[in-house]
Amino acid sequence: MMSKEQFEQLMKKLDTLIKVTASSMLQGKSLTDNIIFLSSLGLGNIEIADLLGTTTNYVGMIKSRAKAKQKKNEKESKEEATKEIPSQDSSQG
Repeated sequence: MMSKEQFEQLMKKLDTLIKVTASSMLQGKSLTDNIIFLSSLGLGNIEIADLLGTTTNYVGMIKSRAKAKQKKNEKESKEEATKEIPSQDSSQG
């Protein structure tokens, strides 16, 4: 059976491994893109903020803005799809 100390050491190593892996995957992308990507993987605001070196408030704000933008885009797409196509009169002449 693993002692509490061994468990804590294992968790610390796993945390380091996650940070190294995430940092290599996120290089060259904006902070906003990284927040959205990590959120899509199911990470919470605290985990994302810790990985990216920012605050949980900032992560929450970015996620909220992204959600609002997505809703707006979905609404616009729906409106575009429901616009009537002008009918063409085939009896010209």
